[in-house]
Amino acid sequence: MAVAMMRLSCLSLSYQKQFRSGSMDLPKFITTARGLGFDGVDLHMQHLKSFDRIYLKQLRRLCADNGMSVPSFPVSSEFGQFPERIGAEIEKCRVGMETGLFLGAPLVRLFVGSTPKGGNAEEAFKRGADALRKCAEIGEDMGMLVALQNHSGLTSTGDDMLRFHKAVNHPNFALVLDTGHFTGRTGPNGPKIEGHTYEHYYRSLQQVAPLAPFVRVKLYEVNEQGAEKHIDYPRVFEILRGVHYNGFCSLVYEGTEDELTAIPRGARYLRKMVRGD
Repeated sequence: MAVAMMRLSCLSLSYQKQFRSGSMDLPKFITTARGLGFDGVDLHMQHLKSFDRIYLKQLRRLCADNGMSVPSFPVSSEFGQFPERIGAEIEKCRVGMETGLFLGAPLVRLFVGSTPKGGNAEEAFKRGADALRKCAEIGEDMGMLVALQNHSGLTSTGDDMLRFHKAVNHPNFALVLDTGHFTGRTGPNGPKIEGHTYEHYYRSLQQVAPLAPFVRVKLYEVNEQGAEKHIDYPRVFEILRGVHYNGFCSLVYEGTEDELTAIPRGARYLRKMVRGD
């Protein structure tokens, strides 16, 4: 059996404070990622200065010059909460797919969102599944895989994700596994459901891992060795190896410590996890 060769990338949102302050842009992020030994960069749509082809060509060339793959293109979509915006959200995803494909990404990451306050969860689910199917059809025509990431709301558990996978029922549709956004774990961010424990959390990971061509590895509180306080990453990577996962693991930092000190430690730790050290 082939040996899995996981690789490590970094999402530009990991440096959101640096971007907000103006001390980092995408070119600097790409060279920073190279300096930290990442294999790839996930360039979030919101960090693009424009969709101008000259600008995008510069980013693509910079990735090539630094040996950086672009394993995914993240688009933050919301199909559940605002029924009146579905058309605009699908168009945003279409633009994201075209842009990501131009940059060399084989996969676009989407969110389905949440049920409106006081709204009907089943209607939101159906609305989300229909929109995701339309995006999968658009992506199929372009040659871009469309993948749903669990991110609270309508995708808080592994059961939720499998239900969307079954409902969308399209060969160009897959699931992104986000280690931070399933119920059951302690710590910041992520969905909370009364009574859910780490048993539920790891079960969700096990459910989605076999269907995931891309994985997001979240960091919130890293110790001196770079290990995450709220997630047992040796166990997570054991799950990934158990399904022979052979793709990118994208570091996403959402902690309060200075990004310039936390991310290098987290990157060194996750590199060991990826290598199986």
